[in-house]
Amino acid sequence: MAPQMIQREDLKTQAKRALMQYIRTLDLEHDNKLPREEQLCTLIGVSRVTLRSALNELASEGVVLRRQGKGTFVNRTCMNMKATLNPAMHFGDIIARSGYTPNVRMVGWEVFPADEEIAAGLQIEPSTACIRAKKIFYADDRPCVYCEDILPASLWGDAPVPEGEPSLFQLIYERSGRKVAWDKVELHVCMSDDLRDLSPFGSRPMLLLKSLTYDKDDIPLFFASEYIDTQLLTLSQIRQREFVYSG
Repeated sequence: MAPQMIQREDLKTQAKRALMQYIRTLDLEHDNKLPREEQLCTLIGVSRVTLRSALNELASEGVVLRRQGKGTFVNRTCMNMKATLNPAMHFGDIIARSGYTPNVRMVGWEVFPADEEIAAGLQIEPSTACIRAKKIFYADDRPCVYCEDILPASLWGDAPVPEGEPSLFQLIYERSGRKVAWDKVELHVCMSDDLRDLSPFGSRPMLLLKSLTYDKDDIPLFFASEYIDTQLLTLSQIRQREFVYSG
């Protein structure tokens, strides 16, 4: 089965998606080697420059492995992972890939003045009005992730608090025209007892991801604190190992 031809803008992203669609059709247990670049370019309908850019990104994520003189191979282990840290996946997708039915509920929405730490991270003045949005993701009606996002109120404008369970990425884009591009994340461990909003989780250790998200111009958009119950959800990551051997 050939992947879909590329017809829209952002060719690298489209090529990457088409490559992933193609990879999922392969019998990796039989052969995990990808066709030559010329064949892949024909299948997808992009130039070799675009193809290599997409392959480079997949290699950085551990999806494919490049072996000099042998070719490009799909990393079988990576394809079996349910959730990864890079690329960052939406929690609804992580929950679904982990075998649960996802649901999300907004539990708080407030305006407050930024302290010095928040102001420095978001590159705004201290006491600038910010919005704190809180929501809980559920896996088969069991709470599994608590998220707290902080963004400048100026990104939101005068729009009312949204109904339902909106995507913060989409809301920021609709209000400001800015799109998320990348984030810097720190990993911590905490107890659910450490935060009052984690009371639905009972008493247990949680994985805490603290991140600052930027747009395509490398300007900060929002802070995020994500508390994950790893008894329900497991995050994995393929890492390249660097070591200088002697001899």
